[in-house]
Amino acid sequence: MQRVIGIHCCKHRLPRFSNGLGSRFTSWRRRQHSNSRDTTSTQTAKTDGACNRKPVLPPWIVDNPRTKAAIPILGNLAYITLASGFLCTDVLSLRGLLVCGYTGLVSYHALRPKPLLIPLRWSLFFVLVNGAMAIKFVMDEMPVVLSEEEEATYIQYFAPLTRKQFRRLIDLATIAEYHQGELLTRVNMPCDKLYLILEGTATMKGENGKHISVLQRGSFPNCMSFQRCGWDAKRRWSNDRDKNKPLNTSYATIKCEERVKCLVWDGTELLRLLDHESSENGGSMRLRLDHVVVESMIRRLLVDSEGAKVTDYIKVISQGWADESAKDLKMQSMRTDNRKKQLDHGSQM
Repeated sequence: MQRVIGIHCCKHRLPRFSNGLGSRFTSWRRRQHSNSRDTTSTQTAKTDGACNRKPVLPPWIVDNPRTKAAIPILGNLAYITLASGFLCTDVLSLRGLLVCGYTGLVSYHALRPKPLLIPLRWSLFFVLVNGAMAIKFVMDEMPVVLSEEEEATYIQYFAPLTRKQFRRLIDLATIAEYHQGELLTRVNMPCDKLYLILEGTATMKGENGKHISVLQRGSFPNCMSFQRCGWDAKRRWSNDRDKNKPLNTSYATIKCEERVKCLVWDGTELLRLLDHESSENGGSMRLRLDHVVVESMIRRLLVDSEGAKVTDYIKVISQGWADESAKDLKMQSMRTDNRKKQLDHGSQM
């Protein structure tokens, strides 16, 4: 009796189980068919978009048989040029070959009937970047043009600098005139300016009012406050450990004894220039400018009666510190100055 009931129950459940499985299978097939149809439509749209992609250049250029024949050659030459550029050690040659190579790739993609826009755009970007860097390099290597007055000032007082460094330095300077009795600096007082005397005379007195030296054409008043900090902006505003006072204070009182004409540099701009140049060239301008100032100090010794003893010494250091392009001109300038001094001395006698 129990077996018959179990069989009877199974007979009623089997049709219902079969009908549910069938409906699930049917709905699954519909979903699969719908997904495949969507995928096919998407692929068809992409294919149609690729087929409908328009050329960058006019059809009469792209469809020309000569253009089609030149495209493979152009592509190969472009990659050969790029490979040659990567093997170059000269910077300008490297930039030039990269510009030519990427220009060839731009032409290669632009001449195709169905161009790849992403490589085309990036190749054009690389052409612009390398072209700009090549122009910058050429501009940096071009000789600096100086006026006759600037050239004379450079040879006489700034020969340790390169002409390019002198150009940057002189562009920061302003010309100022001071009347008799005006003070350029006060002892132990902050002064954020560097001077170069072009005309006139000034006297320098120490903290006790005692005369120290006479400053004439070619002297750098207040240079010691910059040398104490090593021409470094951060150290300049710190305190001297020994004297417990800022390093930007003047070491003496400098007074104009007549009308004085000076080149004047703002200390903040000057040190910013030296910091920028140091990041590019390893600090050569800072060291060379220090040589300029030291040379002017030795030149100032010639004003004293014992100055003749250091004449040979200043010739040696002037020639040793001068830039290669200015050595001969520097020595010629010094010989001319010595002849003028001898002639002036003979005329006075």
